[in-house]
Amino acid sequence: MKYRPKCNLDDDKMIRSLVAERDSENIYEQIRMRVVQLMQEYKDAEWTAEILGISESSVRRYMRFVPFEHLMRDPSLENRFDWRSMTNTKWVKLLCKYPDMIRHMKNTLRHHEVEDVLIAQPQLAPQFDLSGWNNQEYASSWSRVLAHRPELTDQCDFSVITGFIAIELLEKQPQFLDRIMIETLQAWEWGILTSKQPQIEKKMTAKPHSEWPFNYWVHALMFRPELEPEFHDWDKISYADAREFEKCQPEIFQRHHLDQNKR
Repeated sequence: MKYRPKCNLDDDKMIRSLVAERDSENIYEQIRMRVVQLMQEYKDAEWTAEILGISESSVRRYMRFVPFEHLMRDPSLENRFDWRSMTNTKWVKLLCKYPDMIRHMKNTLRHHEVEDVLIAQPQLAPQFDLSGWNNQEYASSWSRVLAHRPELTDQCDFSVITGFIAIELLEKQPQFLDRIMIETLQAWEWGILTSKQPQIEKKMTAKPHSEWPFNYWVHALMFRPELEPEFHDWDKISYADAREFEKCQPEIFQRHHLDQNKR
């Protein structure tokens, strides 16, 4: 009778369960690691196959596969790597280092993982359907990618980048000011933006005042009281902005009864 060494039955039950269900994202890597462990310990493909409930040919196939870490160091090992073992996290790491490996890609990355890939390798943009990003749900994705890769501008519908998300982008790439719907920016957001990008303040003040959106007027009046005669929509100023007027321009605050207008 052939001697059967002791083994970790709990681990092997788990592997057999994975083999049966085939529903784990990292199933092949888990099996490969266990195969290698048993083969290193017992040097017996038949025994390893019996423990794990797989065929001897499968054991030998797993033994030929190289681990992901080896592939990252040497891409020439791609034919010895088990591509079924890839996870989204591994795809991001691999594509950031070796963009040509996208030819092996069979699964779909989540959008935040696509962001990482595009920032590292913008030339891969044609490999992804970025038209699905052109809605409010993915506005922050565009903001993050364009902040690092403005060369992808032509694929973005800038109408989805509004409010504070627009501020985050303009802080990094102020040249996009003319493509942003600036009327979506609140007065306090203008304050943040112009403090971090003074060139945007200069660009706005150079525009005809008739082109200023309402909230930029509110922002400008807090710091340039000489504009007071040109502004007539005092009753439309929000309560929060009225309180800022009281701090910045108390005389304007009193003169136009801004606090009373909000009661």
